[in-house]
Amino acid sequence: MIFILLNPLSNVYPIDKPFFVNGEKELKSSPDKINPDNIGVKVSAKRFVALDLESGRLLLQKDSNLRQPIASITKLMTALVILDQQPNWLAEVTLEQRDETIGAFPHVYRGEQVRFIDLWKTALVASDNNSILAMIRALSFSKDEFVLLMNKKADEIGMDFTDFEDPTGLDEKNLSTALDVARLIQSAMEKNEIRESVLQPSYSFKILNSKRKNKVNNTDVLVGSFLNDQKHGYELIGGKTGYLNEAGFCLGVMISRDNHSVLIVVLNSASIQDRFQDVKAIADWVYSNYEWPK
Repeated sequence: MIFILLNPLSNVYPIDKPFFVNGEKELKSSPDKINPDNIGVKVSAKRFVALDLESGRLLLQKDSNLRQPIASITKLMTALVILDQQPNWLAEVTLEQRDETIGAFPHVYRGEQVRFIDLWKTALVASDNNSILAMIRALSFSKDEFVLLMNKKADEIGMDFTDFEDPTGLDEKNLSTALDVARLIQSAMEKNEIRESVLQPSYSFKILNSKRKNKVNNTDVLVGSFLNDQKHGYELIGGKTGYLNEAGFCLGVMISRDNHSVLIVVLNSASIQDRFQDVKAIADWVYSNYEWPK
């Protein structure tokens, strides 16, 4: 787990100064900046951060400790808590009226019966909100009970400036920072069940009580981009999108190149496409401006 020493009252950090793991010493694997005069890259995101995964070094940031809504990136915390419950993936769940949310396209409808794994995939691949609530109900939790577990989990993984009010991300009171989201991305990508799901371009399944065929597509277009193409030297380890009016367009990812992994989070980008372009620009800048010890 990465621990970064930051002054929570400051918005500007010396990005050329190494940050330390566990507050002790800089690891030998910490990358060095090639050109100290290259101060950064222009992106639309109001807040962002790039971190070297192995050393915890802060590579690039803007207002990365300012809190804001994080929208559907919330679902990664929800997924972590669901995994803690060791769910029965083959359990059959029927969607009910109380699972329904407002403001997003539903992929499974009231009265339709699916397996728990179908809800899981629909939630993480297509960012479906109804599937989240149906899974929580199937695990015999109320929404409030589950949110308590989410906040407890956030404390456990060091998300000290994060508060959750809702498991879907629809509530603008789900507040976090780019740095805390980076910690969430790291913890989530350590779980095979999450990582494999968010990397799927699509997922197909059948409604059990009608035989209707369903297919959901991934909301993260980086899955099919050069950042997930070995020909360009990149590997997308995983990530999650998010959008609310109050949050803007958000995206958190873990990316690797030449076996060096970087966490990148952009919050409040200007458009659905800008969030992807922002991550691409930051990734290209990081790997062009830092070198790792051989």
